[in-house]
Amino acid sequence: MKRLFVLAFVLGVVALATSTEAAVYYFTPSQSDLRDLDHRWNKSWGIDWSSHAGEVITGATLTIKNIYDWTREPDILFVTLLDNPALGITTLWDGEDGVNQFAGLGPLVGTWTDPAGGAPTGFDLVFNFDASLLASLNTFAIDGRFGLGFDPDCHYFNDGVELKITTESIPTPEPTTMALFGLGLAGLGIIRRKKS
Repeated sequence: MKRLFVLAFVLGVVALATSTEAAVYYFTPSQSDLRDLDHRWNKSWGIDWSSHAGEVITGATLTIKNIYDWTREPDILFVTLLDNPALGITTLWDGEDGVNQFAGLGPLVGTWTDPAGGAPTGFDLVFNFDASLLASLNTFAIDGRFGLGFDPDCHYFNDGVELKITTESIPTPEPTTMALFGLGLAGLGIIRRKKS
C-alpha cells in the first residue's frame, strides 16, 4: 500500500513538472513583401498578440525570402523591434537618408547590405532573436501588441517576410494529475502518522 501512495505522489509530481505546452506561430504582413522595401519609405508592421496571453515567447526568427538590392552598393537595411506600433502596415516617407528612422524606439534586430546586388540569388535573410531580443519581445508582447520596423536605405526586392514565434505555456493541471498528486500526499501523510 505504501508503494502505491508513493507511486501516485511521484506520478503527480512528474505530471505537474512536465505540463508545459509548446506552440509555433507564423506571421506574414498583409503586404507580404512589404512592397519590395522601397528606399524612399520606412515601414512598421504591428502584430496583434492579444490572443496569446499567458504564453512565454521562447524563440523568434524573422525571414526575408529571396532578398536582394537592385544594384551593388553600400546601403543598409535596418530592422528594429518595436513596442506597440499601429496594427498592420504603416508606411512613412523618409527619402533614403541613411539613418535608421526607428532608432531609439526599440532594440535593433539587425542590419543587412547585399554583397552582390543586381539580381536575385535565392538568398533568404534570417534574423534569429537572441536572449536579449527575446526578453524585449516578451516585455513588448505583454500588452498584446508588438512589431517590427523596416528602414531600407536602398531598394530591397524580396519574395515575402515571415516571422516565426515559438512559445511555451504552463496550463492548469488536469483533474487526474491533481487527483494523483493529492492521493500521493494523503498517502504519505497516513504513512507518516503510522510511523509516529
